[in-house]
Amino acid sequence: YQEIEEIDPEEFKMRKQDKLGYRYPRGESYLDVMQRLDTIIHELERQRDPVLIIGHQGILRIIYGYLMWNEIETREQCPHVSIPLNTLKCLRPHAYGCDCESLCLINQKPTDDGQTEPVNLDPPSH
Repeated sequence: YQEIEEIDPEEFKMRKQDKLGYRYPRGESYLDVMQRLDTIIHELERQRDPVLIIGHQGILRIIYGYLMWNEIETREQCPHVSIPLNTLKCLRPHAYGCDCESLCLINQKPTDDGQTEPVNLDPPSH
């Protein structure tokens, strides 16, 4: 995001003011993606077998926010959910919410924008 701030500070400012509704030029906002994922999320709720989802952080934030309704109170919080890179999130829905367990696959350090970057690109091979 530092590059965007340097190249186009006005776009950077607009996104910072409204991360949920902000739409990059020729892109999607979080609200657009939420609408697009609605059917898929409802289908996920019907699954009884484990499901593995691999996706971009924005997509994962939305799915996490929906399933973790007992922790994420409003959709405005979804764009700010921390979904660290190289981390497995195991969500276990149940009648009164959803439990989440995180497993870090590669050592990481948080950066100032809530994202994480890998520290060690060569994980141990066991």
